[in-house]
Amino acid sequence: MFVMEKGSVKKGNSWGKKVLKVLPAVAAFSLASGTALAGTDTTFDNITATINDWATGSLGKTLTIGTLLVGGGMAVVSQSLKTAISAVGLALALAYGPGVIQGLFTALF
Repeated sequence: MFVMEKGSVKKGNSWGKKVLKVLPAVAAFSLASGTALAGTDTTFDNITATINDWATGSLGKTLTIGTLLVGGGMAVVSQSLKTAISAVGLALALAYGPGVIQGLFTALF
């Protein structure tokens, strides 16, 4: 862990001096970036809708069921419960992930 102690910015320690010189500029840019408007761009709306339709439609269901079947088969072959749990987790992410992501973006932007 890095801790700046009293007197650590000495004449020979140019790294600390550089950080102290750049810090106000970084703070100013980070405060100014709060005025940027995110989510108002409609450039990728068509592809977003297409991918969302794929993920929530029959392709998404097919991938989810396929993941469960392949993961279940791998769990039986490897005799490992970890593989089955991973397959169930991935299937849940495929099934519920697009809705959660869509909800996050509509709530935040």
